[in-house]
Amino acid sequence: MATKIRYFGWSALSIETAAGALFFDPFFRPYCGAEWFHLEDFEHAKYICVTHGHEEHFLDVPVVAKATGATVIGAPSVCSFLKSRRGIPDTQLKAIDPKRFETVNVPGFRISAFLWKHRDINLPKALTRALFQGNTTQLSWAWSSATNAPFYSPYTGFHVELPDGVTVLNYNEGFNSKMTDGEIADLGRRYRTDILLAGMQLNFMADVVRGVAALKPKIVVLYPPHEKFHAMMGAVSEPWSRFADAVRSRFPGIEVHIAEPGFELSLDGHALLTSPKAA
Repeated sequence: MATKIRYFGWSALSIETAAGALFFDPFFRPYCGAEWFHLEDFEHAKYICVTHGHEEHFLDVPVVAKATGATVIGAPSVCSFLKSRRGIPDTQLKAIDPKRFETVNVPGFRISAFLWKHRDINLPKALTRALFQGNTTQLSWAWSSATNAPFYSPYTGFHVELPDGVTVLNYNEGFNSKMTDGEIADLGRRYRTDILLAGMQLNFMADVVRGVAALKPKIVVLYPPHEKFHAMMGAVSEPWSRFADAVRSRFPGIEVHIAEPGFELSLDGHALLTSPKAA
């Protein structure tokens, strides 16, 4: 089968190869008025990588894991929560420590983990504010995040190397003002990145450009991790085209895609990935 990257909305993406499908943050339930896919669209999952414990990244991970038998790869706190609170057996869990840049090898994928920083969220403050303001949407999110998911888990990015040498780096929501230039540059030195999966949101366009500058990918896939959630909360993001234009303006030689639910990118025979590697 053709190797491809697919986007399922929220932060749910997959890398699908002849060795199987590796998913990031599978999520399909109706949420904030959106319902793009269903459980059957994730039933071919072989591996699941979990970036962090916020509910819109996590709640459907145990559902997909139980339905498919997929191996879940995540921080130790993620694996511990899945075992003790969701009944996922040890045989389906592979802990990987992003603080140590650990690597795990599974058939078809070499997976490394690293830390990124999330924009500030104060969960107790969010609960209190939502309660006093009567904001049922925010109250539901904050309470569910505190009780149904490992909110405290580290923010984990993943670098994936395929057997043909092509590399994919999923930075998730790390493109924001919390990450320093030095921290991003260190990732660029550690990991060769052919394809960058980059969350875009709010007004962090310059931060996406900073990340592209440090990681030097050939292809950038931009996806909106919180489009519907932000709309429900009244938060406004810059138009997605402005994120793409910001990258294209600075790096005209990089191929940039804006992913909407249902997006697919075939990697087989892709000119940017089959050209000789620079020395």
